[in-house]
Amino acid sequence: MVKMKLKNMRKESSKTVNEVYLEYLDYCITIGQRERTIDSKERFRRYELKKVVDLDNNISELKKEKIEKHVKNMITKGYKGNYYQTYVIKIRAFLTYCFNNHYLEKFEVKIPNVDLEKKIVYTEDELTKLLKKPNLKQCLIGDYKGFVTINFLLGTGCRSETLLNVRVEDIDFSTEMILFRHMKTRKQISVPLSQTLKTVLREYIQVLALSKGDLLFPKLNGEKMSYDTLHQNLSNYFMNRKVKMRGVNTFRNTFATMFIRNKGDIYRLKSILGHSNIKTTERYINMLPLDLKADMNEYNPLDVLSKQNRRIKINK
Repeated sequence: MVKMKLKNMRKESSKTVNEVYLEYLDYCITIGQRERTIDSKERFRRYELKKVVDLDNNISELKKEKIEKHVKNMITKGYKGNYYQTYVIKIRAFLTYCFNNHYLEKFEVKIPNVDLEKKIVYTEDELTKLLKKPNLKQCLIGDYKGFVTINFLLGTGCRSETLLNVRVEDIDFSTEMILFRHMKTRKQISVPLSQTLKTVLREYIQVLALSKGDLLFPKLNGEKMSYDTLHQNLSNYFMNRKVKMRGVNTFRNTFATMFIRNKGDIYRLKSILGHSNIKTTERYINMLPLDLKADMNEYNPLDVLSKQNRRIKINK
């Protein structure tokens, strides 16, 4: 067994970092990883991995010291913890493939501990500007689609990839439910269709003459839109509305924050967000920018009892 491993290492030692990484991408496709995940890993190869090692170098040049040095540089330069933590997670996944296929001798790269930052949300003032309905007789189709897309994101709290896979037939106007077939957990879920979103979608489907089997938010030719295209389209919409774009999935944070502020409970939120575990929802809530002061004043036992005592004295 030892001889076989050494033989495999010698046999593959001539491969470059790039060749091995392309093999790794093929492997990720064969085990059924999502298209968005594959795209993310491809971008990592093109833009991030080369910051550690020349992709044309032998795979043996991908060393622990180089990776840790790069992470240290990111920390020194003030990169956000989430950025360099994600970097390490992605490179560790590639390293695991290299170890398992005897391209590299195994070594450990630890995921750095970072302070969790509060999630960013859109303000009510920004949302008011974004949700102002355009004049359908004068606006461009992109402006109208941007308006409806934002209504959908804010009205459901779904992820961008879920949005891009919704079809017209998934919207049940009679039961007022939306079927999400494409979820991060790979489990289909149904979420409530709000009255406002119901009205917006009815008109949208009619105006664009969409059929049941059509994607709800396709490209102009009817094909599936990529995340990059969605992001660019919404960036243009934000620019026209004079609102700073903070990411597509920030609407998910905003939905969750406003849901809790409006006295929604954590168990319903778990179901709507599609979390497989209530602890995931708890961690998510802990990272939301919630103002507990108002709740403290309303529900604090001391304040409640004080108010009751004041009412008793007044009644006397």
